[in-house]
Amino acid sequence: MSDFQMEVYMGVFLDELSEQLLLLDKSLLELEENGSKPETIQTIFRIAHTLKGSAAAMGFDKLKEMMHKLENIFDHLRNNRIQVNTELMNVLFQSIDYMKQQRELFLKGNYEEQAVEHLIAVLEQLSHGDRVVLLEPALMAVSEPVQSVTAEPELLSIRILIEPGSVMKAVRAVLVLRELQEMGDVLSTQPNFNASSTDEDLEAPIHFLISTNQGCKEIQERINRISQLSEVIVGPFHSQPEDQVRESTRSSTSTPDVEHKTAKPAPTVVKEAAAVSHTVRVDVQRLEHLINLVGELLIDNTRLVEVKKRLQDKYKQDSDIHLLEDITHHLGKIVSNMRDGMMKTRMIPIEQLFSRFPRLIRDLSQTANKEIALTIEGKETELDRTLIEEISDPLIHILRNAADHGLETPDQREAAGKPRKGHIRMKAAHEENSIVITVTDDGRGIDPERIRKKAVDKGFISEEESQLMTEKEIIKLIFHSGMSTAEQVTELSGRGVGMDIVRSHIEKLNGLIDIETAIGNGTTITLKLPLTLAIIRSLLVRQGQRTIAVPLSNIIEIFRYNEQEIQLLHGQEICHVRGEILPLLRLNTLLSPGNSLNEEASKTKKSILMIGMAEKRICLVVDQLIANQEIVIKSLDDIVGHVPYIAGTTILGDGLVALILDVNAMMQKSSSGHVRFGMKDRANKGKHNTKRELVTVHFDAEWYGFHLEHVQEILAMPSLTKIAGAAPNVLGVMNIREALLMVYDLRSSMGLSTQTRSAKSRVLIVRDEEQSIGIAVDSVTEIVTVFEHDTNEEIVQSRASLSTIRSIYKKDDRLIQVFDREQLLSQLKMNT
Repeated sequence: MSDFQMEVYMGVFLDELSEQLLLLDKSLLELEENGSKPETIQTIFRIAHTLKGSAAAMGFDKLKEMMHKLENIFDHLRNNRIQVNTELMNVLFQSIDYMKQQRELFLKGNYEEQAVEHLIAVLEQLSHGDRVVLLEPALMAVSEPVQSVTAEPELLSIRILIEPGSVMKAVRAVLVLRELQEMGDVLSTQPNFNASSTDEDLEAPIHFLISTNQGCKEIQERINRISQLSEVIVGPFHSQPEDQVRESTRSSTSTPDVEHKTAKPAPTVVKEAAAVSHTVRVDVQRLEHLINLVGELLIDNTRLVEVKKRLQDKYKQDSDIHLLEDITHHLGKIVSNMRDGMMKTRMIPIEQLFSRFPRLIRDLSQTANKEIALTIEGKETELDRTLIEEISDPLIHILRNAADHGLETPDQREAAGKPRKGHIRMKAAHEENSIVITVTDDGRGIDPERIRKKAVDKGFISEEESQLMTEKEIIKLIFHSGMSTAEQVTELSGRGVGMDIVRSHIEKLNGLIDIETAIGNGTTITLKLPLTLAIIRSLLVRQGQRTIAVPLSNIIEIFRYNEQEIQLLHGQEICHVRGEILPLLRLNTLLSPGNSLNEEASKTKKSILMIGMAEKRICLVVDQLIANQEIVIKSLDDIVGHVPYIAGTTILGDGLVALILDVNAMMQKSSSGHVRFGMKDRANKGKHNTKRELVTVHFDAEWYGFHLEHVQEILAMPSLTKIAGAAPNVLGVMNIREALLMVYDLRSSMGLSTQTRSAKSRVLIVRDEEQSIGIAVDSVTEIVTVFEHDTNEEIVQSRASLSTIRSIYKKDDRLIQVFDREQLLSQLKMNT
């Protein structure tokens, strides 16, 4: 087939392959659940036959041969020559995984077929009723056959051990992985890891399985070039008994979310699919072009209405004006209907997303050794196709958490008086102009007391602050980065991170996430998302000469405020709203840094928007409110690049361009300020006391502290590179996430005696307005909460040489001297 023919027909082939694979996944789940139902087997046989013909037509011989073997198996099944069993179903699902991987390569323009001979050989054995030793999915898909000659790639096993005490072990492991990828195909790793894995995760030996033409000696030499590896062992991979193979290999290139084991899976409950409608395939780019044209038409119609209004005022008695009014009214209705119709072309049933999850739950039930049933409701609910892919990863993470942390084991459920089979229910429904997705499990629920203790132990909140929080506020701490209540790390639901990523991902889509839970009765996670990201309703506001569009979905309240009522707290403007202190931002200052408030403006009442996202709230000062309007979102061109606090642009009825406010960026701005807002100070309400959190260190019987909001990270003492000719207070340079940071010795800078570094030594990453630097301290003692009334101004004023001390707090019997960040960093740099 010529390259031209390949390009012409490949799109049609890939569309058909995608549809048939989804149907094949669903049919195999039904086959495993209900046994050899003739209609199900006939459907599967027809799919295999169709795909075999399509693969042959495209010239994909390996894919055609594999589909031929699958067709034989399904033929034997419908004639009762072989029976459905777990071993057979695992191989059939692994065959689908191979086709999915192959499709991803085709989509990237790589039309070379991956090795599949071993999988074909296994299918041939199973078609004769033979039992086989199964490898993990990736090995089934891409391993070479056992009978391959020496000229073919061979399987090699590589074992490495990173030196104890090494920092950034994940970087070392990734370097080894990249070296191996250059020499062959890495089929599996044990344990799984990535660049964000912690050092504790990689203390044990790491095993790699690679298919390569390179020799053991050459691989050994190349890996030995990587420093801080205490052990490198390279040798041939030997086949092992079935159970050992599963234990010794962990696939990193199979279906991304699961490992396959041979435990009998629990049936998956899925409602009947909606009837298939007659459709015509249209290239997505053509649809996008039409939608853009409709957007332009909507903008021009708005401009036409503006012109009509001006002409009406000027020529009120002219008969043509009345005709123009009729035309604009009728045209407006047509444009509105066109907009609704074109937006529906972007909408696809969420079934296209939900149909992936029954297979996921089936595999999770095997991996976790649990019995899990899945019920899906509302698959016909439509959602913008751009959102379908965006919410896929968050939903997968939520499902994996529900299966791993949420649901108990069958024995635990039985002891608690529950059915042995756990139940997860997914539901999608429309609610006004939003779509609501809920994931509910009937598991153990989330214990707020465990979350509270974990949060206090990790230093996210203080013990005193935790006692003042409501149960709902404590539950929401699960969205804090690094929060996990899991007793042990598993490969299903991550390593104590992830829900913060889920939350930030949903918020970037202007969505909300909420959790309802009851101990012993399960958990419900609710996602609320806009139906589309292309056209939104917004509030237009005037700021100086600019017109700004603020998404209405984020506006909680609008009120007026006197300039004199605005207060300062540690340099941050605040406003009081019904007893709650909220940070106040000025739109003019955000968009034009350096602009100051003129005297005339300070005497007028201000229009203030209370903007919310999830439970976060901020107040935004604007000059003037204009009107509500539906706007067409235009993304900023690559030439313009990133503009702070601006998510895009739109064209208004007068032809001018309005900027669309990035609410998510504003929330991040407010949360990175000097003061923590949003939670009422219940213990000291009415006393105007402000709580501060301090990172405390101890030097020579004296206590010192840094404000927690100034400390980006606390690290164990890393490896440092000395700088020739540097000042005594400069310890060296450290490498953190591919950035170089200068590390200063705080003891030396304060004129104290030097001490040798120990296991308790830490580096605080502190950032000023220019850059981040590292400050080495003997140890970090604790994170404490203090109140403003605990500060002792008289002591500060009376003590000498306090140029770097901002304030002194009294905590129990201790006096904690708190550094002035700007002064301290300035002095550290000056001494160098």
